Amino acid sequence: MTGPHTAPEPVEPSARRRGPADPVLLLIRRHYELCATAVDPLEIAAGLEAHGVTDRTAAQFRHRDVFSLAEELYARVPRATPADAPHQEPDATQLTPGQLGWHLLPGAVCAAGIAAAHALPARAAVIAGGTLLLVLLAARTALRRGPLRAAPASGAGRCACWLLAFALYGPWSLTTHAAPLDPGTSAGLLACALALPPAAWCARRFARRARSVLAQSHGLAEFAAGTRPPLLAELGLFALVLSALFATGYLVLTHGVRPDPVALGGCVALGLLLFTARLLAVHGLPSAAVAGTGGACAIEAAALGAQLLGRVPALRACGTPVRALIATAGPGSVQAVACAIAAVAVTGYAISALGRASAHIGDRAITLVRPALADRAVVR
Repeated sequence: MTGPHTAPEPVEPSARRRGPADPVLLLIRRHYELCATAVDPLEIAAGLEAHGVTDRTAAQFRHRDVFSLAEELYARVPRATPADAPHQEPDATQLTPGQLGWHLLPGAVCAAGIAAAHALPARAAVIAGGTLLLVLLAARTALRRGPLRAAPASGAGRCACWLLAFALYGPWSLTTHAAPLDPGTSAGLLACALALPPAAWCARRFARRARSVLAQSHGLAEFAAGTRPPLLAELGLFALVLSALFATGYLVLTHGVRPDPVALGGCVALGLLLFTARLLAVHGLPSAAVAGTGGACAIEAAALGAQLLGRVPALRACGTPVRALIATAGPGSVQAVACAIAAVAVTGYAISALGRASAHIGDRAITLVRPALADRAVVR
């Protein structure tokens, strides 16, 4: 005899063809572990969606949508005992004072490095490299804490390092008229470093608002439609904060000169790309985040390679498009174009992907969902 929390034996394929008198029992058998360990019906609904159960599928089980089906599953399956229940992780959306200090550290390090570079202009290139390295190390430590914490993804760190390094050294590499830590690159790097606390705050707000929409929705389509405005609002708010940080830094560094529009656009595009990619990683989509940032890296690397090839007399035509872009909008335009293209693509994907309930069920529930995705045990 099985205990109250022992999963029943698997159902033979023929049982589904005959059809049980209680159709919901089939789902209970298939998703027993998810139902027994869920903390609320919303977690079951998100897990079912990740398994491929849609509102149309729920109608086959005599329910109007996945949410009402999840409520029945939650009511019928007994909860796991406290000893058997998985360990609950602390709320990742919280930002403690200690974590806030870590999030502020990259901005402080960057400001100190810029000040040192302006005090020693002969060594600006070396100081810029050291500053970038320290900022990356501080940011890496901060990203392991608070609302921006995400599972490690292969290639994510390298893509971010390339994008920030190109923002710093790209204009200098593409032309002989720019230098590392000029007002445009200095203000851009400083704005991205200082934007880490606002990014964490926006990520926390979006996570909470998405959970609120999830609690009020009566279907997956309704939830997807309800998450788009909060997501776009947080992305827009972050872009405004980033623009304000860049403009302020530029005005300070140039003693009141108006910000360069191309440099401003490149900074906002870079920051928005990194923030949106991090949101995807936080919500269990690290491969999409790496693909988006990797696309921007590929465009920048192609532009740099074409410019270098164009310096060879026999291959001068290779660098014509890049030279034309730089002549029209300046050396910072390559970063602006590359990051803008990638940011638009990543944002478009995020609007769809973060509209799925399974993206908001938390780390513990995701560990229950992923094994089933691996063997594709999907109810059609």
